[in-house]
Amino acid sequence: MLFLNRIWVKLSALIVVLLLVLMGVVFHFFTRREIRVERQELRQNMEAVAKLIASARTIESYDLATYRDWIDRIIETEVVEGLVYIAVFENTRELIAYALNTEYLDVESSFLTPDEEIDLVHQLTRGQIAEESWNDFDRVSMTVSIDREFRGKVDVGFSLIEFNDRARHKLLINLYILASAFVVVVFLSIFIGRRITKPLETLSHAMLDVSNGKYDTRVEIKSKDEIGNLSSSFNYMTLRLREKAAIEDFSRDLVFSFEHSRLVQMVTDRIVKYMGAKQGALFLIESRGTETFVVSEWGYPRPLSTKIEIKFSPECYRDCLQQSEPFVPADIKHPEQFQLLLQVLHQQVDFESVDLISPLVGQGEIIGFLLLSPEIDESGYDAAEKTFLRTLSHQAGMAIRNSFLLQNLTEQERIKKELEIARRVQQRLLPTHEPNLPGLAIAGLCVPAAEVGGDYYDYFYIDGKRIGLAIADVSGKGTSAAFYMAEIKGMMTSMANLIASPKELVMQLNKYLNKNIDKRVFTTMIYGVIDIETREFVYVRAGHNAVLVKRMNKAQDVDIFIPRGMGLGLVDDDTFRETTEEHHIRFDAGDLLLLYTDGISEAMNIKREEFGEEQLYTLMATNHVTNVHEMQQKILRCVNDFVQDAKQHDDITMIIAQFV
Repeated sequence: MLFLNRIWVKLSALIVVLLLVLMGVVFHFFTRREIRVERQELRQNMEAVAKLIASARTIESYDLATYRDWIDRIIETEVVEGLVYIAVFENTRELIAYALNTEYLDVESSFLTPDEEIDLVHQLTRGQIAEESWNDFDRVSMTVSIDREFRGKVDVGFSLIEFNDRARHKLLINLYILASAFVVVVFLSIFIGRRITKPLETLSHAMLDVSNGKYDTRVEIKSKDEIGNLSSSFNYMTLRLREKAAIEDFSRDLVFSFEHSRLVQMVTDRIVKYMGAKQGALFLIESRGTETFVVSEWGYPRPLSTKIEIKFSPECYRDCLQQSEPFVPADIKHPEQFQLLLQVLHQQVDFESVDLISPLVGQGEIIGFLLLSPEIDESGYDAAEKTFLRTLSHQAGMAIRNSFLLQNLTEQERIKKELEIARRVQQRLLPTHEPNLPGLAIAGLCVPAAEVGGDYYDYFYIDGKRIGLAIADVSGKGTSAAFYMAEIKGMMTSMANLIASPKELVMQLNKYLNKNIDKRVFTTMIYGVIDIETREFVYVRAGHNAVLVKRMNKAQDVDIFIPRGMGLGLVDDDTFRETTEEHHIRFDAGDLLLLYTDGISEAMNIKREEFGEEQLYTLMATNHVTNVHEMQQKILRCVNDFVQDAKQHDDITMIIAQFV
């Protein structure tokens, strides 16, 4: 039953039936027509004989005996094939002449008497023959008239035996031809049916494969008819399905790829494979200030052995930015850098040539491009493949851009954690309360920036009448600055009570930092000791900001002290000793001492204008505040009013001391 359900079987059967019906109709029409025409011709011949005999009978002078002899000769000579008898009757229905051919008659004796012959002729003219012979015998009659007067009739009988034999023979031959044609038609219909339906069967199996997810299925049907068009449409459909499946797989893998370099290599591998190219290489664009570089270490079928980094000219970079669709190298107006790039690729991985360049676009920005060599089948990239490549490239561009963002976010999170650690370290290093000494008021403050700097201040109790003040700024930011600051605090804490001279103490700090700390890291510092009884401040300025003193007895003025001194960790011991000066300042009651870091003087507003040293000097000179805390708040308020909404980029640190 499954065999009968085949479409080629049904089609073949339909062709056989149609052709069989057509052949039957043709056979019936032409065979019957031919037999009918031959019988009509035979009858017309007999009618012609009867008419001839009747016309001879109309001649008055015609001798009856001669007439009878003439009729006998007609029978004997068989002028017309199949004559059985000729009978001539008078108008009184009397048989006046006859001729009889017993060859076609089934009689008991070959010799008949005249009376028997006459009786047999009468039987034949009346149609008195055996029933089985009705189809083998026929007769025609022709009247004999003279001047429109009925004078008798001529009756001619003829045999159809030979005619029927010929007709049957012809029928058998035609039936044989019909049977042969039927066999031919059957085989021909099977051939045609298979010829027509085999491509359909191929398409059916291919559709079943596609429904099972085999999108690489192709059908090769070379006919140019509708089935050929259908196969082309099927191949186009499977191509689009493959592209759709590839895009879905590609998108899914992009979502779960986080590590940047691995993601870019995966993008390179996938796109080159999807496009059927022999080789490929992916380059990312990096902007470094005003210069633009293209960087790559990602290739197919294998990664690049050495990282490629080539500087692009502004003209070549503009060429790249103008392209958002895949383009050919000939479209580049300034190909010099691309040619250099191809030379390097050829040297590294024997990259033969570039047929297509596809920009990688992420959020409307070109972040790189993919170079593709010719296809493996060397068929060339058509418009549909370029559209497919554009889709893949834009997806890849978005994923790579997101990986950049994720990388930056991860780095920001790392920095954030690092800053949090640095902030906690910094807070633990700073004093938790103000010194409580008779005759001296001290207020210290550190306002950390978003990015923790290396600012540090501290107090050191030396004895009941002396206290050490330190303020420092470690270069750099983050945890490294905080840890350097912690190291300095530890050293200061251990040496403040052992070394009375600020210069000697700072020299020991420089000695250690110069030997053990990265030369790119340095520290500026002011360290001094206040003697409450003598109201004297002995200090050293190691490359730090100025020391400001506001005298009670000097209105509209401020003392600015900038003694010689090098930053810590920059030079060796001897140089540091020679360039560092220990300075003494004497105070009167009510005088203010200000130590500060550059977070105040270099505070910037949104116009990137600095608060400046002069503005701080003016603020101190015009000060009428006599309380250290009020002075502290006034400085902060003035700085904040200047900065307004601008982001604080450095720590603001100060120590204010006043003799009371």
